[in-house]
Amino acid sequence: MKKLLSLILIAGLGLNANAQDKKFQVGLVLGPTFNWTKIQTTKIERNGIGNGFTIGVGGNYLFNENIGLASGLQFDLESFQLNYGSDNNTAFNDVFYAYSDTDIHKYDDKDGIKDIPDSSAAFLLHTRKFRAKYVTLPIFLKFQTNMIGQFKYYGKFGLRTSFLAGVRMDDEGYDAKYMRNNDDPAQSDFYTTTPLTSLKVENMKPDAIKKGLAQVRTAIGIYGGAEWNFTGNTFLYGEIGFNYGITPALYQKSSHLVERTGEPGDYSYSQLDIKNNPQHIIELKIGLLF
Repeated sequence: MKKLLSLILIAGLGLNANAQDKKFQVGLVLGPTFNWTKIQTTKIERNGIGNGFTIGVGGNYLFNENIGLASGLQFDLESFQLNYGSDNNTAFNDVFYAYSDTDIHKYDDKDGIKDIPDSSAAFLLHTRKFRAKYVTLPIFLKFQTNMIGQFKYYGKFGLRTSFLAGVRMDDEGYDAKYMRNNDDPAQSDFYTTTPLTSLKVENMKPDAIKKGLAQVRTAIGIYGGAEWNFTGNTFLYGEIGFNYGITPALYQKSSHLVERTGEPGDYSYSQLDIKNNPQHIIELKIGLLF
């Protein structure tokens, strides 16, 4: 995070070097975000509205007095929850994973879980809270009015692209076990004991390259706002924007979550496949431009 903040500061200083040209504006921006996942599968469901916070550098390059390009570099902290199981909803299949400490083991449909003891701690997942970090690059066309008194008003339209910088998960569910079948790894079993023991595990992270969330996500954004010229060439602005997700926010086929189907005595296991579930974001921001 320190490296990222340093990068944001350097970017801001670099842009500010051109701020003497009236075509350029640069400054700091921050504000809250609200997100929700558009669920397009019966295998998971959204659990409430997520939230987050963004901070970074924002700037404009003006082609003329009314049209320009708005961009920047933001650091986003976001959280949201999904349900993978429910005591009341029998439509869900059981979803498991095996783990050691805070590391979630990689699962493969053919080989099961490798390089672990024959019996390993496992988890029957019901609710997962994602806590993610993103580096976001917004690129928008900006359309603004001339000054009306001390104010000018604008709209922006473009793309908001975020790159995953890290993720941790807090999970709620039930204690379970994973029994490896060395003769046929694909037939290895997950099971729970009776009575079920509720469990909450925190700061979990998959040990595979795929971390549960897509490495890149993109949304189409539309924003509106106003700038107040309160002194010299300095503007204070506020804006609100809606970003419509067009790419998956989660990996479609999980590298560590295992779906169990079938009946007792005839279970089959496979990597959980949830298809395409994009994420929509509302963003509120205030900032300074110089």
